[in-house]
Amino acid sequence: MEILGLVCNEMVSSKAICYEDQKTFEMLKTIDEKPISMQIFGSEPESMGKAAVVVSKLCDILDINMGCPAPKVVKNGDGSKLLTDLDLARAVIREVVKNSSKPVTLKIRKGWSNENIVHKEISKIAEEEGVKAIIVHGRTRQEFYSRTS
Repeated sequence: MEILGLVCNEMVSSKAICYEDQKTFEMLKTIDEKPISMQIFGSEPESMGKAAVVVSKLCDILDINMGCPAPKVVKNGDGSKLLTDLDLARAVIREVVKNSSKPVTLKIRKGWSNENIVHKEISKIAEEEGVKAIIVHGRTRQEFYSRTS
């Protein structure tokens, strides 16, 4: 029998969790393998805190996504767009950590663009706010998934 080291789910919207969207709750259903990390995204501290309460009951690790470059995510100020507002990013992190019953991790990119490299600053903020681990995607949002911007 193969044992998994860590199971991760697809990221889910904190707003969708707050609105009790059934499709979102379907995405949170998992296999019985443990440990499991679940990832939430959003840019409103209050909804992220509320989502943390709900999702942390279902997982072993709660991950905040501040790395997604998708236009449909960043147009709402979510994902990697939070790297352009470190005060808001801090508020989001603080609410998630405060409301999660499980350890919180953070996924980021190195910055929004080559002119806005903030991975060191956001990592320090995360550490100060109680995040247990940080995952850095070594590209900017501007670079998406390519090697150059």
